[in-house]
Amino acid sequence: MEALYKKLYSKYTTLKTNKLSELEDVHKEQELKFLKFVSAAEDVIDHLRTENDKLLGQINDLGNELTSVRVAKDNELVEHQRLLLEEKKKNEALFEEVEKLQKLLNEGTSGDLSNRKVVNNTSNNSSIRMTRKRMRQEQDALDIEARCIPSENEGNSVDRESTRSFLKENASNKRQECSTSKANDQSGVDTQESDHQNWLVHALFEYTLDMKLSTDCQTGRLCLSAMHQSSAWQSIRCWLSGKSITL
Repeated sequence: MEALYKKLYSKYTTLKTNKLSELEDVHKEQELKFLKFVSAAEDVIDHLRTENDKLLGQINDLGNELTSVRVAKDNELVEHQRLLLEEKKKNEALFEEVEKLQKLLNEGTSGDLSNRKVVNNTSNNSSIRMTRKRMRQEQDALDIEARCIPSENEGNSVDRESTRSFLKENASNKRQECSTSKANDQSGVDTQESDHQNWLVHALFEYTLDMKLSTDCQTGRLCLSAMHQSSAWQSIRCWLSGKSITL
């Protein structure tokens, strides 16, 4: 029996030793795996910490950049507002200057117009005075010529007196028309003087010939009529297409 017990105890001891060794190996293997997992976890944690630090640094950099950009934009806004205010002040100053210049221009224009009006009035008055003086001289010349008529024409003295009265009346009417008319420029004054000279030549011919002269200008025909008022004698001479015809 003892031998059997010893044999059983030996088998039990062997099995126990084998089981303990197997368990120890399993424990060692599990411990190695755990150590590996811990090491990998520590590596991952270190990597994540590094990435977190990098991201925090980037966030700080972006925050600082955003702050600097905001400050720069605020400064630009302040500068633009200042420039806008200066431009408004300059525009107001320029507007006031333009108004002053416009007023000066209007005053200068009104002054020039008044000066021109005064000069034109002075020129017109002087032209009218010269025309009156010339007409008085021509009237005096007519009177002198009338007094120098030969005595052999005394038979027609009544007609000549009536003619002189007619000339004087026409001369006075012409003087009145010249005194009441207002010429706007020198061309108008020259036209009036030319018409007056033509009328004066016409009056001299009538007075010298003791006839009433008149002209009739029509298309293609020019007629000159002469009538002696005392004898009622009348002659008409026409020029038609270069030919002279007496009626």
